[in-house]
Amino acid sequence: MPSVGQPRPRPRVEPMSQFFANLRWQDALDILLVAVVIYQVFLILRGTQALQVLAGLFLLLLAYIGARHLELFTLEWLLDGVVKSFPLIIIILFQADIRRVLSRMVRKALAPPETSEPQTTDEICEAVETLSNHRIGGLIVLERHIGLSDYLEGSVRLDSIVTWELLVSLFWPHTPTHDGAVIIQGDRIVAAGCLLPLSKSTTLDPTLGTRHRAAVGLTEHTDALALVVSETNGQVSLSRGGKLTQNLSRFQLRQELKDILEPNDRKGPWFARFTRFFGPS
Repeated sequence: MPSVGQPRPRPRVEPMSQFFANLRWQDALDILLVAVVIYQVFLILRGTQALQVLAGLFLLLLAYIGARHLELFTLEWLLDGVVKSFPLIIIILFQADIRRVLSRMVRKALAPPETSEPQTTDEICEAVETLSNHRIGGLIVLERHIGLSDYLEGSVRLDSIVTWELLVSLFWPHTPTHDGAVIIQGDRIVAAGCLLPLSKSTTLDPTLGTRHRAAVGLTEHTDALALVVSETNGQVSLSRGGKLTQNLSRFQLRQELKDILEPNDRKGPWFARFTRFFGPS
């Protein structure tokens, strides 16, 4: 025991090499799995209002820690109940996002090589060609990695397999969902009659209508794909990354969707499937 006036001995700090020497393979696996879960959750919530809500909860947590440190007992008492209820608050606020995260992770990890996406793509192309031939306007959105739950408010909720007949009927004139967008997640139609933000870009052709500007506006902020059928001339356009490709034939549209949605590594070796699970594609 050190005498009065003598400096107290500093705690022994283990060198980094000893830390790694004591690291078990279970610990490395544990860290890897936690990192994967956090990364996948970020991919789903990126660009949505959910991140803003999480930022607000984080600020409340910082205020609670600050109140405890500064001994602000009243503020600490007020925030104590909120902080202790964080798990329940997160489950209630993000129940739809949690379901989507789990569903997407399972689909990435367990989906067999013979995925249903080619069939879904064919159904979409068939619907687009039918709408084009009949000069019926349409706006079809394909969700990718950024969730689109913020755009489902006020829409007609569905949970249906993608078929060209259903898509055409949703855009048929005088139906309640004619003027809105249809949002597709995987091989399911989740909503119709959705309202999308309009692009404010000054580089767009001023003759373009609301559907085209809505398609560009959505893809400016998300990684979704938006297919537009013009009600005026039946031309088919594809918006991706805020850019619009116009006057596509059915073959060109099918090839574009195939290149984006059906990467070659889906039928590759197990390592390609492993990297696809960890990556954003």
